[in-house]
Amino acid sequence: MQDKIVEIIVYILSEIKEIKQLGDINVESLAERGYSDSEINTAFAWIFSKLDEGELIFSEDQVTSKSHRIFNPVESKIFSTDAKGYLLLMRELGLLNDLDIDLVIEKVILSGYQRINILELKKFIASIIFNLENKSDFLSRMILQNNDTIN
Repeated sequence: MQDKIVEIIVYILSEIKEIKQLGDINVESLAERGYSDSEINTAFAWIFSKLDEGELIFSEDQVTSKSHRIFNPVESKIFSTDAKGYLLLMRELGLLNDLDIDLVIEKVILSGYQRINILELKKFIASIIFNLENKSDFLSRMILQNNDTIN
């Protein structure tokens, strides 16, 4: 379920990055794509919790940074082209910083993957985004029920 929430967060942040207001985002299109109200609400809750904590979603150093991570030969063999592109998209959207990307790459390699695609990679990204290793942080692991809404 967390990987679907990551997909929704990516969609919302992509829309915001295109100079749209939150109110202009077509939530119905997410429902039409098969996402549940619970998943959509959880994605918005995560974004709002980050804003409430005072975190910048799009940090200025990411906007001005012209550097790109170079994958070494081992990493290039393990990560499909799509998976590498997805990691870079996560950085561009501000969901992962450079340290997070290195952490994801390290976890994938230590997990013994010979080749990883986007679907498998999303689980690793979700564990970083939702901070699943930090069991004490309730908001980072919050999943709303089907009948929950954000006011």
